[in-house]
Amino acid sequence: MKTFRISVLALALTALAACATDKGDNVECPECDNVTELLVGSRCVPIAEVEPCGPDGHAHGAECHCFSDQAPTSIGGVEYCLQSDCLSEPPAVDPDALACAELDETPEAVTAVTVFADFPNAHVDLSTLAEITLPANQPSYVHFPGLATGHVRVYLDRAGVLAGAFNGSEVALATEAAGANEDCGVELPEVWEVDVVNTSGSPEPQVLAFAAGTVPSVRLVVIKE
Repeated sequence: MKTFRISVLALALTALAACATDKGDNVECPECDNVTELLVGSRCVPIAEVEPCGPDGHAHGAECHCFSDQAPTSIGGVEYCLQSDCLSEPPAVDPDALACAELDETPEAVTAVTVFADFPNAHVDLSTLAEITLPANQPSYVHFPGLATGHVRVYLDRAGVLAGAFNGSEVALATEAAGANEDCGVELPEVWEVDVVNTSGSPEPQVLAFAAGTVPSVRLVVIKE
């Protein structure tokens, strides 16, 4: 089973995880000892249940990347990125971090189809690393699961391969190039923002189109925001 690291947008690191609520925030902020427990969201969680580099960061190989630009804190020989603020909302998901974490997983093998109507035969799961085999010198297609509306980020390990995105009715979706992944730009040099819009009135698969060329394969991760 895949595990995804949860990120929290924190304001600053404090020596202790004591915190105060914002004005109008009714959540009681506990004081965690930062030895046997850490602040996660609005409660103290046993440190054994917090992944290394959490709860306000994630691991890049053997190194911790803290989302609030703090330095990692070593506790019991393990580095953590401590959360300093008590949050009334669940921790936010960092799509860049999730995409980078997927690079450590074994990719699912998918073969792109060359006819748009055949896209149901080429399936890519959300939040899952996939390695797409591309045909030579032909446009090709894969799809990811049906969404009603929303927004996804498509992370690719090669630039210039993705040609566009469509819904299942072959209506072009709004896309925007967003540069490289800020957390692991060498491994994922191209990111596309895609706005999901359905015309059928119900969730339908969304289709990614690849340009005709000689690139034999591309690895990608689709993250729903």
